[in-house]
Amino acid sequence: MRNIRRVPGVLSVLLLAGTLAACSGGGGGTASSGEMRDENAKGPARAVAPSAGPAGARPVTAPPPAARAVVYTAHLKIRSEDVEKSAETAKRLATDAGGYVEEERGETDPPSATLELKIPAEKYTGLLPGFTTRLGTKVSLRQDAEDVTAEVADVDSRVRSAEASLESFRRLLARAKTVGEIMSIEQEIANREADLESLQARQKSLRQRTRYATLNITIEEPPAAPGGDGTFADGLRAGWDAFTTSLRIGGVALGWLLPFLGALALIGMPALVVARRVNRRRPGGPDRPGPRDGA
Repeated sequence: MRNIRRVPGVLSVLLLAGTLAACSGGGGGTASSGEMRDENAKGPARAVAPSAGPAGARPVTAPPPAARAVVYTAHLKIRSEDVEKSAETAKRLATDAGGYVEEERGETDPPSATLELKIPAEKYTGLLPGFTTRLGTKVSLRQDAEDVTAEVADVDSRVRSAEASLESFRRLLARAKTVGEIMSIEQEIANREADLESLQARQKSLRQRTRYATLNITIEEPPAAPGGDGTFADGLRAGWDAFTTSLRIGGVALGWLLPFLGALALIGMPALVVARRVNRRRPGGPDRPGPRDGA
């Protein structure tokens, strides 16, 4: 330790880290050797067990494959005569299955509803047909599935490594002797804690996405049939829409013609005045008296 105190703070930290890693590596090497000896001791038994075992012995079976991590997403469009009732039914189906409503939006003119539901992934496949049959008439359905097994395994591994590294630096901090060493190690611990928190947030997001499937539902009223039977209110509404539309079109046309009418008025009025004066000066014009009778 006397040599360590003579080295600057950062180099001391590195030497302490190397010493701790060597100690950890030695322990790991011993365990590995023990495991190897244990494997070698059991190896022959495993090799002869299938052939030399008794007739009633159970065969050695392979371990079950690891579960896949899949993110399910679906987009469903429904037409319903009662939008509000269909939306309530959709929310009840999700909550009864152990899910929840992530987001909900609604419109009144025309009536429509947009829902984002979270459904337990293990119930998604069996529950989806109920949404397509109990809410109304299915217009469209799009399903997506993304396998994120490798990403989940990578993030989990990085989280474990970050936790082990952080624990090592905390042990180094307990063994630090100088102010420089303490400050350097504390800064490194702060950086690694931030990295670990980021990885843990990503890990939590992946677990949430794979635990719950996302179902986006849009519910709308059916379009009005052309030429179908309507009520007096429907006719009044249609007539009013036509009237306001004609007024709007007439206003646009008038606004378009107004500059031309103004220009014609400015040019035409002087020309009309000149034409009247010329007409008055002509013989027999409207303002000149004619010859007297018998003159």
